[in-house]
Amino acid sequence: MDQATIHGAIRGLYEGILDPGAWQQSLRALTEIADTSHASMMVWDTVNDQITVNEIVNPVEELFAAYENDFQPIDPAKAFAPRLVPGAWYVDARDLGPQAMARHPFYCDFFHRFGLRSYVACLVERQPRYEVYFSMQRALSQDAFSGEDTRKLDWVIPHMRTAMAMRDRTLALSTMASLSARLLERLSFAVAVYSSDRRLLLANTAGERWVRRLEPAGKTSEWQLSRHFADMLQAACDPLNPLGAQAARAIDNAGNQAEVLVLPLPAAHMLASQWQQPAALVIVHEAAAPSVLLDTVMRTLYGLTPAESRLVSRLATGEGLPEASRQMRIRHETARTQLKSIFLKTGCTSQSQLTHLLTRLASTLNSG
Repeated sequence: MDQATIHGAIRGLYEGILDPGAWQQSLRALTEIADTSHASMMVWDTVNDQITVNEIVNPVEELFAAYENDFQPIDPAKAFAPRLVPGAWYVDARDLGPQAMARHPFYCDFFHRFGLRSYVACLVERQPRYEVYFSMQRALSQDAFSGEDTRKLDWVIPHMRTAMAMRDRTLALSTMASLSARLLERLSFAVAVYSSDRRLLLANTAGERWVRRLEPAGKTSEWQLSRHFADMLQAACDPLNPLGAQAARAIDNAGNQAEVLVLPLPAAHMLASQWQQPAALVIVHEAAAPSVLLDTVMRTLYGLTPAESRLVSRLATGEGLPEASRQMRIRHETARTQLKSIFLKTGCTSQSQLTHLLTRLASTLNSG
């Protein structure tokens, strides 16, 4: 087996994280190594029992359309799939057997009609609702696949699984960043997310203006803060003991004022999960700007449900959980469940910490 071809196939898988054409080139190299007619990635929706074929090498549109529309329900490999573990292969001549293949309608009515004899499929990834397979087919003029053929390709499956995970992660990050940016642009106040090393991760348009004011890149800012901004970020991003909501007053040379709030974001928060590290949420409310409702901010920034938002609004007034549950006419156990969800979403670990967060946030958003 040519080492340059192997390295090229592996490189194409990882380049395919951003370039679909490179993934295709990699699969094409694998068909040459295995001496196959076709290759494809197949996704089996195990909930609806539907297989979709994509990433096809040497595609024959009629062949794969016929498979998806008519013959995938009788694909004999589906009976063997539950026994497979990721990285294991189904080999029809070995597992189904030549005699069964000769009389099975999948081969008689479908495969032979398109000049195919044999195929193999490797379980690349198994998820609760779907499974991903790498499949190759050989022509009638060729010998059927054997276990030895698949053993020669075992080296590629871990790379394929890793590249798929990285591609899915990259797509999720891109989608999350786009959705987050659009969500933040709907807010009427400045919002920015910083990493622990003071890198700007995300900001709306208003937030970008304040980034230059808060971190002037060596230049003297016209705005002065009552607390050192870098110290606030460092305290909020402390991985062991992040400091809760911190507030500072900002004032410029003309006397304009604003409230700057720095909140810790746990790595699991929707605005920080794409970076998988502690981050800080910075909110700036200018004195001249209109007041912002606390429940709207909590729903938007922390993803609270309407019920959780109503509970937060009660707690923000100083009510305890028993009193809040009575006023909302819900069971105390229900309120406790909602409070636990609020803790998870906001990164708070106690009701006093949540109250501190709400007090600081309400003070900042309603200032001026």
